[in-house]
Amino acid sequence: MRSTSPLLKRISKSENMSVFLVLVFIILAIILVELFAVRGGAITQVAFIKPMNISNVLMQISVTGILALSMTFIMISGGIDLSIGQMMCFIGTGMAFLIRTAGMNIGLAAILAIAGAIIFQLIMGLIISRTKLESFIVSLGFLSIYRGFTYLITNGREITIEGKFRFLGRTYLDITENFRLPMPVIIFIVLSFFVWFLLRYTKFGRKVYAVGGNENAAYLAGINVKNFRLMLYGINGFFIAVATMVQLSRLGTGNPLMGEGKEIEVIAAVVVGGTALAGGRGNVWGTFIGVVLLGIISNGLNILGVNPHWQYVMRGLLIVFAVSLTYVSSLRASSIHKETKEVQKQKTG
Repeated sequence: MRSTSPLLKRISKSENMSVFLVLVFIILAIILVELFAVRGGAITQVAFIKPMNISNVLMQISVTGILALSMTFIMISGGIDLSIGQMMCFIGTGMAFLIRTAGMNIGLAAILAIAGAIIFQLIMGLIISRTKLESFIVSLGFLSIYRGFTYLITNGREITIEGKFRFLGRTYLDITENFRLPMPVIIFIVLSFFVWFLLRYTKFGRKVYAVGGNENAAYLAGINVKNFRLMLYGINGFFIAVATMVQLSRLGTGNPLMGEGKEIEVIAAVVVGGTALAGGRGNVWGTFIGVVLLGIISNGLNILGVNPHWQYVMRGLLIVFAVSLTYVSSLRASSIHKETKEVQKQKTG
């Protein structure tokens, strides 16, 4: 059983290159606009390419990136999870409560946070895999459940743990005299290579593509589709817990809004990176580029002084464009696949 056909691999590479070229174009556009703004006296210097700003951009995208990696698993397999943002709020405030209010050791609180995230995701995965309910409906229900738990824990207030949990979010690796690589970025990069290896070189990765491409064919090939989907949601829970701990460490507080709206950013990054909403196609590096692209757009608009509300408009337009591109690519792939089959039949006939 192969992960993807040569045709799909070529399409995937083409989509990655398209997104990468868009990324390069946007970077150049931001720099040019800044240069004109400097000449016009609107701003004093080009800030976008400064090492400090690059480090900040990488820091800002790291949590979204970690979540996007596991969402890539879920979406390639034909599912989706709309609850990840609210689960971050629930797990983050719960962990802050254990550390600050209950006086629990950070290590034990982290273990409980990971275990809790995995268990809740397994419960959701059990419902999705054992019933015919759509994943977006089930995850939407769990989104509301997590929101309720979050406000029961916090009563709408922040739980501060300043100075008690700094390592994951506020540690830096000095690369040069002027550039430091934040720990969250290192975690994101390491996990990206790990997920890439799983999808590209392991039986697990081939199963992810098989289940998303054709569930019935995957079942006939000997894959226990229900249990495999369940496992994917458990893995998703682990990634959500890691992203939550990074965010909690960065903020130094368990904020009931700390993951609000993250699901939109994550799904946007994954879709922009070329993962098909219908499943069966996608890859880690496309997701990686998608995360960076959205981060750079947001940062560039901030530097240029654009109204923050326009960022939502830009993100929405980008999602629509990416979904349209994915749909056209899938139609093209389907058409080419049919033509190839017809040619093969004519040759054998």
